[in-house]
Amino acid sequence: MVRTTFGVAFLLFISISLALGQEKLSAESASANLQKNFASAYNRGDLDAMAAAFDENAIRVTPGGIFQGRDAIRRSFQEALKIGLHDYSVRRVISRSQASFILNVGEWQAKVGDQPFRGYYSAILAGEGHETRIIEEMVSIAAP
Repeated sequence: MVRTTFGVAFLLFISISLALGQEKLSAESASANLQKNFASAYNRGDLDAMAAAFDENAIRVTPGGIFQGRDAIRRSFQEALKIGLHDYSVRRVISRSQASFILNVGEWQAKVGDQPFRGYYSAILAGEGHETRIIEEMVSIAAP
C-alpha cells in the first residue's frame, strides 16, 4: 500500500513537472513566434499585423514618445515606416517567464537609407498560446 501511494505520488509529481515544463516551452515558443512574425510584418510594412502583436491597451515607450493603446502604437509604426526605417531585425538576449508573464530583453537593428541604427528593447508579454500579446514595450537607440 505504501509503495502504491508512493508510486502514484511520484507519477503525479512527474506529470505536473512535465506539464509545467511544457507550459514554459509553449510560452517560450509563443514568444519566439510573436517576435519572428512581428519582424516579418515590419519588413513587409504590414501595419495591421504589427499592431496585432500588441494588446488593445498596451503601452509602448520609444525615443519618439509614449504611445498607449493599439491604435496609437499602430500610428507610431506608420511614422517609422514613413521615415524609411527598413531591414529590421531583433535578437532576444534574455527571456524569462514569471507567473503568466514573459519578459523579453534584447537588441534590435535597422537602417534608414544606408545608415544603420541599433538599440535595445524590453517587452512584457501576457496571454496564453496564440493569444500572447505585448502589454508593454520600451525601446531605446544605442549611442553611436
